[in-house]
Order: sequence, then C-alpha cells, then structure tokens
Amino acid sequence: MRVVVHILCIVFCLLLPVACNPQPEAPLLLQQAGGLIECCPDSAILLIDSISYPEKSLRKKEYMQYHIIRVQARYKNFCPIAEDTLIFAARDYFTKQNKNPKQIALAYFYSGCVYRERRDTEWAMQHYKSAEHYADKTTDVDLKGLVQYNIGNLFSEQGLHRQALQQYQIAEEFFRQSPIHPQEKQTKCLSAIGRVHMLLEEQDHSFAAFHKGLDLAKSASNTQLQSLLAQNLSVAYREVGKYKSAKDYLMQSFLLNTDSTELSRYYLNFAELYSLTNQSDSLTFYRNKLIRHLNSIDDPYLKASGYSFLGEEAMTNKDFVSAFNYQQKRTLLIEKITQKQLEQSVYEVQQKYDFELLQNKHAQDLINRHRWIIGLLLFSIVGGALFVAYIQTKRKQNSVIKENLNTIREMNRDLEAMVEQKNVDLRKELLWRFDVAKKVMALNELTNKKNSFKMSDVLLGQFNHIVYGASNIEEQWDAMFNAFNNARPDYADKIKKSFPEFTENEFRICILTYVGFRIKEIALILNQTPNTIQTRRSEMRRKIGIAQRDNFADFLDEKMK
Repeated sequence: MRVVVHILCIVFCLLLPVACNPQPEAPLLLQQAGGLIECCPDSAILLIDSISYPEKSLRKKEYMQYHIIRVQARYKNFCPIAEDTLIFAARDYFTKQNKNPKQIALAYFYSGCVYRERRDTEWAMQHYKSAEHYADKTTDVDLKGLVQYNIGNLFSEQGLHRQALQQYQIAEEFFRQSPIHPQEKQTKCLSAIGRVHMLLEEQDHSFAAFHKGLDLAKSASNTQLQSLLAQNLSVAYREVGKYKSAKDYLMQSFLLNTDSTELSRYYLNFAELYSLTNQSDSLTFYRNKLIRHLNSIDDPYLKASGYSFLGEEAMTNKDFVSAFNYQQKRTLLIEKITQKQLEQSVYEVQQKYDFELLQNKHAQDLINRHRWIIGLLLFSIVGGALFVAYIQTKRKQNSVIKENLNTIREMNRDLEAMVEQKNVDLRKELLWRFDVAKKVMALNELTNKKNSFKMSDVLLGQFNHIVYGASNIEEQWDAMFNAFNNARPDYADKIKKSFPEFTENEFRICILTYVGFRIKEIALILNQTPNTIQTRRSEMRRKIGIAQRDNFADFLDEKMK
C-alpha cells in the first residue's frame, strides 16, 4: 500500500496546482503592484484589478497581502474604500503571525482608513494608534510619517487643531529623514501646518510654515513644489486681506506652473482676486480667459466653481440673463456629477456581476478538472492495486526461492561438515596406524643398537609381519604406502599430480612427513642418513613454496581440496 500512497501523492502534486490555480501569474502581478504602489499607484491598481480570482490564485499569506495592497492602491488613487472590509482579516492574520511589524502597521493603518471613510472616527483613531505602535518598531520613517500625518488629519476633522498641529509637526520631522523625495513630503506637512495655524488665527506661524515650505522647494529646485506653496501663500494672503501679496504669489505660482490643465484654475483665482480689489480691467481680462477655457476644463468641480463665479459676477453687473444661464449650466453640471457618481456605482455593480460570471466560469472549469482528477485517481488506484498485487506475488516467489536457497545452503554446509568430519576421521585413522608403525620403528631402532631391551630376531620379524604385512624390515615402505592408500584413497595420486617435480625419493619423504614421521624415522625407513632427509625436505619446501615455519600436513590438505 505504501507504493499506492506514493503514486497518489505524486498525482496530487502534479495535478492539484493546475486544478486549483486559475491564474498562475497572480503572485507575480501582486509583487509588481507592491513595487509600484509608492511611485505609480495608478499602475499598481491596474495590476491589482487584473488579479481576477485572488482567493484561489494566491497562497494565504499572499492573499492577505493582496487586501492590503488593494486598499493602499485605491486609497492613493482617491477611490472609495469603505466596503473593503476584508483588510480586517489581513490585519488579524499578520497580527497573529507577529513576524513583520511593517506589514502589521500597514494593515492597521489602512484598516483605520476604511473606518475613517465609514465615518467611524473612534475605531479609525484606535487603528491609527495601533499602526503607530507597530511602525515605531520599524526603521521606516516614511511609514511613521504617514501614520502621524493621518492622525493629524483625523484630529483636524474633529476640530482638535492643536492636537492636529502636533501630529503634523512630528510627521514633518519623520519625512525630513525620508530617503525618497523628502522635500515633497515635508512640503505637504508644512502646507497642513500652515492651514492649521490659519484656523487658529496664528497668521505669523501660518506664513512662517508656508514660507519655510517655499524655501524648501526652492532649495530642491522643484518648480512644481514652488508653484504649489506660492499658490497656498496667495490664498493665505487673500484671506487676511493682503491682496497685493496675494497677487504677487499667485503670479509667481502662475509663472512657475508647467501644467497647462491648471490654467483655468489660475484664471479663476485671478478673476476672484481682481474682483475683490475692484480692478475691473484685469477682472474682465481674466474673466474672458476663463470663459474661453471653461469648455476645455476636465475637472467638473473646478468647472462648477467657474460657473458659480461667473453667475455671481453677472448678478453683480445686473446681467440677470447671463447669471441665469451660468446658474443653469452649473445646475446641469451638478446633475452630471451626480449622474457620474451614480454611473460609477452602476459600473462597480457591473464589475461585481462580471466578476461573478468569471467565478462561475472558473467553478465550472474546476468541476471539469475535478472530474478528470477523479478519473485519473481511480485509474491510479486500480493500477496501483494491480501493481501491489504483482509485487506481492513476486515477493512470495522470491520468498520461496530464498527458502529453497537457504535449504540448499544448509544441505551444502551439512555435506561439507560431513566431508570435513570424514577427512578428520580418516586422518586420525591414518595417524593411528602410522603411530603404531613409529613405535615399531623405535623398537627396531633399539634392537639394532643392542640396548638393554632385547628382542630375538625371530620375534621381531613376526611383530613386523603382523604390523606391516611384510616379512622383513626392508619391505616396510611398501607396507606403509599400502596402509596410507587404504586410509586415504587416491590421496597419494593427487600429490603426484599436483607436484610432478618430486622425485620418487622426495615423494616418499612427502608421504612420511605428512603422516608425522620424524627425520630419523624417515631415514631408517628409507635407509638414508638424517642429513640427507633434512636436505631433501628443505628442497621440497622450496619447490612447493612453503615456509619452514608452516605445517607441512596442513599445507597439503589445503592444496588437495
């Protein structure tokens, strides 16, 4: 069964990603969107929206990152985020993981933005403060500044201007350390600081903040920022009745501006300024320019402001017909704005509908894939079962073969043991017989030396005849050789075949040495001197390659196997 499990695991690993991932490129799109979120949020939101089925195309961690980046992109593109409540799940997920303080801070911050758009300021502030807590654990000064700036905005919306001012100042300090475009971020904070000072009727501090921002923009050689701060100064001076300074800074901003789409805004500001100073010629000049450019204005809110100013101006000049026409155009424009907002809602509904269609299509494709997977799994199970049955059959056959081999090995070991035992028994019998012969030889030697032990020649001859089967001592070699052949049949022939270089005399010495006769005993049997026997034995050892210290009999037994 283990084989079947392995097969099923392989099939699942190969087919599961194909079956369950409708958009394999989704992780790459998410990564690219995350890289563009700060510099190009409009491109980031296009990439995010191109991920059509994130809950199936992304892993859980990526899916949670998707919610954060999606809300972040929509927030930076000024899109509504009140319904993007899935970011709360991302907040809870990353908080539980507690591994990445920056990710947690972002999750809390944009969750706070969702609550803020839903008009739940209490929960928005709580989330902003949690974001502040986790942001402090990071080294990301931009994130810290962003959180502080939005806390300031929340205070400002609640009319808590002093608290807002403090948060803006902290944010400005963080943005000053930013590695990416710090002047732009500082200028944004200084502009907010200036506005709060104006609301607190602290004009000196307000102008100081605006001028500081303008100087900062000049030091960075950023004409766009200079134009923005000069325009802020113009509005501030107009609010306090310093129309000349307001005109000078508005002109400065106008000259620094490089965006042609902003011309209509400048014409409107100039017209309003000259209206306040009763400079009719300049007013007429910019009013006419504004009228000529009204139709080219893309911003509906700016266009509505233009119609409102022109209508009020016509009323002042008693031109009621023109005033009525401008007011009518403004009303129609407001209706278009409202209709556009409604269309936007309808568009979002259409998007959701299309998304549901896409989900249904994917679900159907998923069902079809699952059917194929089930078929393949059934095929794999059947094939695996057959394979397991085949393997088990083979294992049984191998087991029987192995048992037979073990039986044969045991029989072979028993046979070898029997042969070895037979050889031992034969060797013992042979040595016993020749031990008797050695004793006889010793007796003969004593007799020849005329020692104290005496035996008659007749009695000795009879004894030799009984032992050797020979009538006299001279025939004892033949008697011994016959006894050797009886004890070890064919052994002598094997020695002759294995060592053809032996002479007859060396062959006899070999046999007698094998059965354990000493040199003197061999010399007596072969009627030679002991020195001759010793020399012959050394020569024999040299011929067959056996060392002096090695046992001669053991060597022959090993050789004759």
